[in-house]
Amino acid sequence: MRPLILALAIGLGFAATVDTASAAERTYRALPNFSVAAGETFPLDGMTDPQGQVLPRKQLLGKFLLINFYTRHCAPCVKEVPKLNQVKARRADLNVLAITPDAKDEAGKYVQKHGLTWPVAADAEKLFNQLKVDAFPAFALLDANGRLVATTFANQLGGEDGHATVEGIEAWVDAQVKKASL
Repeated sequence: MRPLILALAIGLGFAATVDTASAAERTYRALPNFSVAAGETFPLDGMTDPQGQVLPRKQLLGKFLLINFYTRHCAPCVKEVPKLNQVKARRADLNVLAITPDAKDEAGKYVQKHGLTWPVAADAEKLFNQLKVDAFPAFALLDANGRLVATTFANQLGGEDGHATVEGIEAWVDAQVKKASL
């Protein structure tokens, strides 16, 4: 890592650091205990949207797939929706999917209220338990064939407020795509 920039925290008397490494040089913390290892096929089959329709694999795959794990009780998840809408609009090379343990009716209300523009897999509590996802918001990236490339916590992809940013999400995706292409 490159040298860190020191900043004085006013009134607290301690130094904080800011990471100046580029996304390609950064080490992102993966989700601990995630049950799918890099290179393994992610379990996409049988997921249903808030209307109960099965999400077809071929609609999700064919290009890299950014998965956002969220729940309606997560305030940072709500803040990410417009950012993910922007990422989806800007990135023709990327599909986006949200997966939530929330019941179909609650997920449907969330989609309507917050304006998600990508598919949502609802009522996925069993999948969350299988994958061992226990922190929100979080991300996974799959390759075009549905194999896991990487996972990370959303708070590593953003600004000083600890929330993911469009630039942070795209930088992480780009770094992981580059690694997967090597």
